[in-house]
Amino acid sequence: MSNTPQRVRPLRREVRAQVLAAAKDVFFDVGFHRASLAQIAERAGFTKGALYSNFDSKDDLFLALLEQEVTSRVEMLQQLVTGRLLQLGTVSEGLLAITEDSSTLLVFAEFRAYAANEPAIAHRLAEVRAHLLAWMAERIEEEVAALGLELRVPAAEAAALMAALVSGLALEQVGADRRVVSAASLDRVLMALLAQPSSQPRAGPVSPTDAAEEPS
Repeated sequence: MSNTPQRVRPLRREVRAQVLAAAKDVFFDVGFHRASLAQIAERAGFTKGALYSNFDSKDDLFLALLEQEVTSRVEMLQQLVTGRLLQLGTVSEGLLAITEDSSTLLVFAEFRAYAANEPAIAHRLAEVRAHLLAWMAERIEEEVAALGLELRVPAAEAAALMAALVSGLALEQVGADRRVVSAASLDRVLMALLAQPSSQPRAGPVSPTDAAEEPS
């Protein structure tokens, strides 16, 4: 009887998690186009066959990584506001911190540019983003309602605006040695999305803009 210990095969979910972790490193190091499945397999410590048993292609792998990464960022922002009074400075700082992680957002922008010329990939990307934006919209709506406020725009549009702000600011941040937008400026942009419910009296001083909108 052999005393050689038997090699334990990792569970499928463990392989998938390790492949995604390796893919994140490789994609963010060299970009989407320059990354290869061979590089990712080597970094993960598996064969290319192990990759193909979990993902159909490099596109499929990247889309899975995209969903994982954006979900992680949504959860981070959710933790900033859940159970607290609205502190826009905290939310703004969180959003700006995401924009400063330019390697992540730039490789996502690279993939979106590639998907624009690949209808099937563009459709899948739109599905992933629609799912995540719907989740963001639900969280925004719940948090704003809990604070006794309401949105000036539909929650789905508020989520899309926040996502666009993060993506756009990340591009503007490339090559800059300091933030191109301050947290105070971002506070004002976010406040433009909020309003007191029409059924409640207005609290606090009236801004010149709001005064101009009120009937005399």
